[in-house]
Parts: sequence; structure tokens; C-alpha cells
Amino acid sequence: MRTGIWVGLLSALVAMPAQAVNLRLAIVKDGSALIVGSSIVATVTNENNQVLGKLQPLQPLPVKLTGTQVESAGVKVQHLHVIPDTPTGLVFIGDRWFRGTIDVSVSNGKLLALNLVDMESYLYGVVGAEMPSKWSLEALKAQAVAARTYALYNWTLHHDQPFDLGDTTRWQVYKGAQEEADSIRKAVDATSGLVMTYNGQLINAMYHDTSGGHTENVKALNGEDIPYLSGVEDFDQDSPYYRWRLTLPIANVMRSLALNIGNLLQLRPQQQTETGRPLTLVAVGKKGTQTLKASDIRSKLHLKSEFFEIAPVLTSTKPNASLAALVFNGRGFGHGLGMSQYGARALAAGGWNYQQILKYYYQGIEIQRKDF
Repeated sequence: MRTGIWVGLLSALVAMPAQAVNLRLAIVKDGSALIVGSSIVATVTNENNQVLGKLQPLQPLPVKLTGTQVESAGVKVQHLHVIPDTPTGLVFIGDRWFRGTIDVSVSNGKLLALNLVDMESYLYGVVGAEMPSKWSLEALKAQAVAARTYALYNWTLHHDQPFDLGDTTRWQVYKGAQEEADSIRKAVDATSGLVMTYNGQLINAMYHDTSGGHTENVKALNGEDIPYLSGVEDFDQDSPYYRWRLTLPIANVMRSLALNIGNLLQLRPQQQTETGRPLTLVAVGKKGTQTLKASDIRSKLHLKSEFFEIAPVLTSTKPNASLAALVFNGRGFGHGLGMSQYGARALAAGGWNYQQILKYYYQGIEIQRKDF
């Protein structure tokens, strides 16, 4: 348990006003036991808001799964809530600190620990996790508006689900209070309530680290006609992931891709986008062929992106030499859709403001303040 971190954090955190949007963020989805607590005195309640007791500052409260219920201190409930007695308090789940409150329940036979928090407080923990706090304020503002729009878009879709968003790259990275910084809070506060819309509707504000020189058109990837997710020239040449290379032994490739076509002879693109990003590839072996999605190859081989070319490494220079390895010469980091974070950084360094950055990467959008 890390308790020392809360001292420095608490001095920088201020009480947040009530917000219209409160998010349910999945921090633990498959637990059987965990520890929760608060930086200040907190009230512990059940699903009916009945008070179960008071939790003292930094006092760990063990919680475990018992059948279909949550058990703590010998009491079994459907939901266990930890609510700091004042808004300045922080809560912890395991060794991670968050603003807001905690809700622990059972979902799919496992403990589900949620951080319940208002939108702007949530963004303090997202922007700092998604973009370095030392980057320019205009880039951070662009990230704040994109992250807020993305969160609200998903919030509107998941009311009937156990949670609204997770905390990983599957959603957008959320690390809670420990990733906050003055520059992050300034960027979020300066854009408070601002979102992107297209024809009056919230957009799916997808974004990524690095495109490799050109963002992608979503229609080329999955056939969806979404004008604001069209590809544009990028300016991410300073990214460490603008170009990358990974060499993998053939045995590793065949095992990870579950190829059952005999010895692999070739892995070549079958379909690709106008920018050269492969969509499908054909694996040619001594016993047959197998068609693979580039997205599956990226996931199973842990590549930075789906934007790659493949070069063979032979066991020797002799004729009919077999493959020893494949070299993936790649570009970018992420799916390539929407805003490129390194591109936003470069544009901000060139004097662009956050509105200009966002309207460049999301074609035809408007930036407006909305009440939800």
C-alpha cells in the first residue's frame, strides 16, 4: 500500500463543484479480493445508502468476493460504497488514488470496483496519463477536449452496462490523481465543458499517439462513412514511433498467429489502404494459405501499429533457404484515426491553438459547450 503519495496530492487538490455528468470507471473488473480506503474520514454505505460505518483516514478496508455478494468486516452486501466526508478527500483502490467515491459490486462472478467521479475530475487523470504534462498548453487543451468528447460519447452509449469506461488504452488511459499536474488542471479548466460535434451530435473523438506521417480514413479500415474521421497529412516526425522495427523468429510468428499451414514461406499484404496500411495479409506455407487481418497480427505480435511492411530473413544465402525471421518495418503507434498526439504537439509548437488543431484532425467539426 502506498500511503505517502496522498500527502503531496492533497495539497494540490481542491474541492470540485457538482457536475451534471458522473462517470462509472472500471478500475478492477476481475478481482476476488481488494483493499479500498480514503485519505480522510469516509462513510461506508450499502446499495440502499444505509450507513455501515465510518472509515478512518488511510485505514485499509479489505473487501472480498463471497458467492454473489461483497463481503467486508463480516458484512455481506450487493454494493459497498466508500464516500469521503468532504469533496477534498481522495479514495484508493489497491495502491491507486482517485478523486470521487468507490462502488464495489459483483459482476460476472468477479469483484467490480468502480471509481465514481465527475467529468472534469476524471479528465485530470486522463490528460496527464495520455499526454506528457510538460507539453505545451495548446496541445494539452486539444487533448482535454478530445478526451472529454470521447468520454461523453461513450457515456451516452453505456447507461445499461455495469460501467461507462475502463482505465486502459481499450478506452483511454486513466490513472487517477497521481498523474495530475498544474499544467493538466489548467488545460482541463480552460476548456471546461467544451466538446466536439458534427451536425450537432457528439463525435467519436478517437485519437492516437503517432500516425507515421498520415492519419487514416476510417472508411478505408471498416467501411464506415464518418467524414470527421478522414485522413490528413500528419506532422509527427519527432515521435520516437514515427518509424520502428521489430524482428521476430519464424517460430514465434507461427505460434502467436496460430498458423497451421506447414512451414511459413511468406507473409504478404492482400488488401491495403491508400496510405499503404495493410488491411489483410496472406500467410503462405508449404501446406496451404491462411488469410489474416492486420489488426489481429498487430494484437498477437504486439506491434506498435497496423502500418507496417515485412521483410524476410533467410537461414542462408543458398537457393530455397527457409525463413529464419520476419522484420516488421513499421510506422506510427496506434490505430491512426483522428488526432495524432505527436502531431498536435508539433502544430502547437508551430503556433496553432487548440481549436485549430482539433479542426484540422477532425474535419468539419464544431467546438461548443454543452450541458448534459
